[in-house]
Amino acid sequence: MISIIKSLHRLIGQNGIRLVPSILLSMLDSVLNSCMYGVMLFVLIDLSNGQFSAEGLKMCIIAVVIIFTLRCIVQGISFTQAQCVGPDVSHKLRISMGNHIRSLNLGFFTKNSIGKLSGTLLTDINDFETIITHCLCDVIKVTSLTILSLVIAFMLDWHFGLAVTLLVGIALPLLVISGKVSARNSDELRTANRTVVSRIIEYISGMRTFRLYNLIGKRFDRLDNALKELRKQSTKAEISILPLSMSFSAITAMIVPVSLILGTWLLTSTEINGASFLLAILLGISISSTMTVVSSLYPQVRSISKAADSIISILDESPLTYQEEEIKFTDYAIEFKNVTFGYNPETTVLHGVSFSAKPGTTTALIGPSGSGKTTIVSLLARFWDVTGGKILIDGIDLRKINPDILAEHMAIVFQEVYLLKDTVLNNIRIGKPTATKEEVIEAAKAAHCHEFIMGMENGYETMIGEGGSTLSGGEKQRISIARALLKDAPIVLLDETTSSLDADNEREIQHAFDRLMKNKIVLVIAHRLNTIVNADNILVLDKGRIRESGTHAELMKHGGWYAQMIEEQKQAEQWAVKTE
Repeated sequence: MISIIKSLHRLIGQNGIRLVPSILLSMLDSVLNSCMYGVMLFVLIDLSNGQFSAEGLKMCIIAVVIIFTLRCIVQGISFTQAQCVGPDVSHKLRISMGNHIRSLNLGFFTKNSIGKLSGTLLTDINDFETIITHCLCDVIKVTSLTILSLVIAFMLDWHFGLAVTLLVGIALPLLVISGKVSARNSDELRTANRTVVSRIIEYISGMRTFRLYNLIGKRFDRLDNALKELRKQSTKAEISILPLSMSFSAITAMIVPVSLILGTWLLTSTEINGASFLLAILLGISISSTMTVVSSLYPQVRSISKAADSIISILDESPLTYQEEEIKFTDYAIEFKNVTFGYNPETTVLHGVSFSAKPGTTTALIGPSGSGKTTIVSLLARFWDVTGGKILIDGIDLRKINPDILAEHMAIVFQEVYLLKDTVLNNIRIGKPTATKEEVIEAAKAAHCHEFIMGMENGYETMIGEGGSTLSGGEKQRISIARALLKDAPIVLLDETTSSLDADNEREIQHAFDRLMKNKIVLVIAHRLNTIVNADNILVLDKGRIRESGTHAELMKHGGWYAQMIEEQKQAEQWAVKTE
C-alpha cells in the first residue's frame, strides 16, 4: 500500500490537496454508517426488554431519516468532488505525458510498441482515473469502518475484540498475497492486451498485403496467437487468485458465527449484558460485510496500481537535454565535426563524419542504402543525439538548443508523408498554424497542388483519409511541400522525396522544390541525377563515412565512385525493352 500511495502522490501532485475533502467525507460516511448500526442496536434492546413503543419507533425513524439524508449528502459531495478531480488529473497527465514523449529521442519509440504506448496513454490513464474517482474513497471508507468497528469491539470486551481481530489478522495476509498475485498476473495480462492492440493495428494497416497473400481471418496467425494468449492470461488471472479469495471469504464469513458463539458465552458468564450481546452480533455482521467489500476492492487496487507504474516508467525516460531556452541565429551555418553515432551500443552507423553547409547552398547526400544518409538528416533535426563529436548551427552545439526552438527553424519533407484525418486546409496549415486561408492557397500554388485540390469535392475543405489514404503519393508529397513552403524555415531537409514518383509527378515536385530551396540551407537525400547535379556540395557516403565530396564537376573529374554511378545511371536511361 505504501508503494501505491507513493505512486498516487507522484502522479497527482498538487491536485492531491483537492482530494482531502473527499477523503475526510469518506471517513465521515464510515461514522454515519456506524450510527445506522447504533439505531438498530437501540431498537433491538428495546424489543428485547419489551420497552419498544410508538414513540420509540418515531424517534428511530427520525434518526434513520436524518442519518440517511446526511449520508446521501456526504456521499454526493464526496463522489462529485472525486469525479471533478479525477478527469482533471487524467487530462493534465495526458498533456504532461504527450509533452514528455515528444521530448524523447526516437529510440524510445523503437523499443516501445504502438500497443504499449496507446495502452498507457488511454487504458492506463483511465485505470488511474478509476483509482481517484472510485477506489481511493472506497478504500478509505472500508478501512475507517473496520478500524472503528474493531475499536468498539475491544471496548465491548477484550476477549471479543481479540477474537475478531485475530480472524481479520488471519484473513488480511491472504488478501495481501492475493493482491500480489493479481498484480503479477496483471503484468502478463497487460502485455497480452498490448500485443493484441499492436497486432490489430498491424492487421488493419497491412490489409492490402494480407489480402493479396490470403492471410486474412484465421490465416493471420500473428493476431490469432495474440488473441489466444490474451484468453489464456485472462483465465489465468481469474483462476490464480480463486483459492486465496475463497479462503479469505471463508475466514471472514466465520466472524458472524464466532461473534454469536463468543457473545453467547460472554452473556451466559455474565461478562456482558444483553445490550452488549446484541452489539457484538451487529459488530460481527458489520466487520464481515466490510471484509467482503475489501476482498473485491484490494486486488483491484493492486492491479490498477500497475497502471500508475506504467505511466511512471514513461515519465522516467530521460528527455533530450538542452541549456538555452531562446536562441537567436545569424546565418544558420551548419557544421558536422567528427560526428559518430550508433542506434545502440553494439553498432556504429556514422564514423567521424565532418562537413559544413553555408546559407544559400544545397548539400546533397548520396550513397547506397544503409550508408548513413537518413541518419545525418535525423541527427540534424535532433531526433537523436550524437554519440561523439558535435553538430553546430551558427557555431552553437545542437545539444544546447531547445528541440522545440530548433524545430521552428527547420522544414522537413519526408519520403513517407503522413497526413491527418482532417481537411486539406488544416493539413497544409500544420506548417504555420496561424496562417490565413490566403497564405495556405499561395503555398499550395507554389507547391503545384492548388489545381488538384480545387478539383476535389469540397476544395480545401475536403476531408483527407487517415494517413492520406485518399490521395496518391504525388499528391501527398506536394501537400507536404506546401506545408514546408508555408513554414518558410531557413533550413530545409529533404529525404529521398522523389525516389518513388513517376516522371510527371517528379517534374511538378521538382518545380516546387526549386521554390522551397531558394535562399535556404538545404540538405537533400536523392538518387536521381537531376536532383543532385546542381548541388553546391555532394557528399558520397559509404558505410557511415564520407567517401568523396565536392561539386558535380569536381567529382566527375575525380573519376571515383560518384563518376562511376553517374555513368551507370546514364547508361540505364538508354535501356529499352527489346521486342522480337
